[in-house]
Amino acid sequence: MKIKYTPAAMEDLQEMKTYISKTLHNPKAANRITKSILDSCANLKNHPQLGMSLAAKTGQDTDLRYLVCEQHLALYRVEGELILIARILDGRTDYMRVLFRDDSAQ
Repeated sequence: MKIKYTPAAMEDLQEMKTYISKTLHNPKAANRITKSILDSCANLKNHPQLGMSLAAKTGQDTDLRYLVCEQHLALYRVEGELILIARILDGRTDYMRVLFRDDSAQ
């Protein structure tokens, strides 16, 4: 299996890293959390069904799955031999509003 990150997922990750590093003045934590998220996503190569179905949790019609990484959710879909990481969102926010307002994740 191959993992690919969408531009939106990469932007999410960069925004999170910048916020923790610059706004919270904690670059070590920013690097640690970013590495933890990327390592968790890398586990999907060998275990693509590791995450939970978002449709089962929410009742929304979507093929997205989610993996809890630190306090973030990596939202992804399996497309044949490709795992597409669609978004990486803070699990403490209204991520459903972000997801279903943003057509790129569906």
